Amino acid sequence: MPAINVAGNIEAEINSLMIGGNVADADLRALEFIEELAETNVDLLADIDDPALNETLGNYTDFLSAVDGILFERKNILLPRQANIFTTNYDLFIEKAASKLPNVTLNDGFDRTSAVGSRYVLSPEKYFDRTYRSGSSIDRIAELPVINLIKVHGSLSWQRDADKEIRFASDGVSLSGHVQKNDPSAVSNALAKRAVILPNIRKFESTLLERVYFDLLRLYSNCMDRDNALLIAFGFSFADEHILDITRRALRNPTSQLLMFAYSNANALAFSDKFSQNRNVTVIDPGAGPPTDFKVFNSILRQVIPQGGKSV
Repeated sequence: MPAINVAGNIEAEINSLMIGGNVADADLRALEFIEELAETNVDLLADIDDPALNETLGNYTDFLSAVDGILFERKNILLPRQANIFTTNYDLFIEKAASKLPNVTLNDGFDRTSAVGSRYVLSPEKYFDRTYRSGSSIDRIAELPVINLIKVHGSLSWQRDADKEIRFASDGVSLSGHVQKNDPSAVSNALAKRAVILPNIRKFESTLLERVYFDLLRLYSNCMDRDNALLIAFGFSFADEHILDITRRALRNPTSQLLMFAYSNANALAFSDKFSQNRNVTVIDPGAGPPTDFKVFNSILRQVIPQGGKSV
């Protein structure tokens, strides 16, 4: 049982309300969704012992460990020991999972070079940094594996600073408090305090979020334009039209590959239809067998690493 609900149905519900002219009801539904997610993340950061939280966090921890293991096996100095995780999720499961893996270096795009204060600013150019370590007695350096986390729809850990820049919420995830839900302006103001792109057709509540969104999408597009780029998609429906369009255009690069793991046969058919014009797309279909959930996906990733990434 996942600790958080899938956003796809909620996005469709909100869009239906907006198309029908019920903007206030759409905002209220969006606020309820964000607040429910925020409450889950407050429990996550407080280490509340909950079976659903523990299972979901365990899956993310195993996922990051597998990705780090794959990067560790990359010995070719011509290739960066980096992997990019692009996600539209607002939650902090990846960040929390990384905190449990001391050997994993997670780069969330915030500039932490300042020695004073903790009001770190989101700086997408940090994703281009590579990390090296040198020995004390020999003149040799080695690149450390780094996982870049790019949250294109924002995060519950992001804060707007006077709508000029995005800063890291060092005090953790906060709740909106008591909001008069029968007051549309109060609901709208509560949503506006979040540095997230809402799941609706309107999407942008500020020019700042719009600029950050397209900066991160440009990074996604540039990654896909690289020679022999491989995009592995799991748990993502490509319902975001901007991301779908960029992906289709990026796949014009004949050396790029999109490998999609479908949860069910129905999902596989939908993916095949969306990318029917692209020959460099492979959809892994579970067929009539068990669905490809997070645990199954992680077990597949482990097969890439010698001995599954475990010592013998």
